[in-house]
Amino acid sequence: MRKLAITTMSAEDWNASVPIGTRVHYYPLRGEADYLDTHTRSVAWDLCGHTVVLVEGRTGGVSTRHCQIMEKEVANG
Repeated sequence: MRKLAITTMSAEDWNASVPIGTRVHYYPLRGEADYLDTHTRSVAWDLCGHTVVLVEGRTGGVSTRHCQIMEKEVANG
């Protein structure tokens, strides 16, 4: 499994390339080593100038800038 770089994407770009269920590492504090190994559970949307998405294990939208996409890993079910 290969990690893809954390990047800023518009909600439209995120949704075109990151399907619901994609495995991500969610970093609650950007720049820190601790992360939650999780997966997306929604499409992304714009919120106050930021692109956010729902991830398993967290309530509410989290910034996609805090998510590192795990290449070719989509959760089942």
